[in-house]
Amino acid sequence: MRRWLNSMVLLGTMLVGQLLITAHSEGQRGDGQVTVTPTADKVIAWSAAGGGVEESLQPGESVVTSGARGHTGFVQTSTRLLGFSAGLRQWRDLDLGVEERVGRFQLLPFLILVHSNQQVYGFQETRGHWTTVSLGPSEKVTQLRGHGHVAVAITNQRALGFSTYTGGFFNIAWTPEERVLSVDGSQNGMVVRTSSRTVIFKSQSTGWTEVR
Repeated sequence: MRRWLNSMVLLGTMLVGQLLITAHSEGQRGDGQVTVTPTADKVIAWSAAGGGVEESLQPGESVVTSGARGHTGFVQTSTRLLGFSAGLRQWRDLDLGVEERVGRFQLLPFLILVHSNQQVYGFQETRGHWTTVSLGPSEKVTQLRGHGHVAVAITNQRALGFSTYTGGFFNIAWTPEERVLSVDGSQNGMVVRTSSRTVIFKSQSTGWTEVR
């Protein structure tokens, strides 16, 4: 009996120790975490997985804003949008139009959503790729919301869904009398409630689903 009790105590001690080691490892894990540092002539993305990755600024180009979250880095300059992928260790840029004015942006661990007066832009960290969709002549973005692996741009005419996993924007149009009441998110889905219905965009879907 004593031997059995001693064995149980030893086993319990080993299990507790393993749990502590696992918890410590999870807390120390920093692979892919990004920091963005702008300088006078370049921007540098630093990640725990390796050294800095530089992107040179063009003559006359200046940094307007920058940020980083999770595996993704973002820089808006006077002429471009720059997205950084920690997984690919690469910057990807996109030129802005001469008359284009950037509004808000949503920066998430694996994606970026940005809007201007002309376009909505989405960046997927896993692919290191920018996707764009043009706004209509009288279309204006009223909200950018995101959570986890999915984000949405709400305009006065439609909702545009964008995710980490599926390529492109997926839209759902509003009827003339329809008003957006709320936008809520979870790790893999965004729920938009309007005056006439509730619609959901999921991170691995290629369209919106209406809840009845």
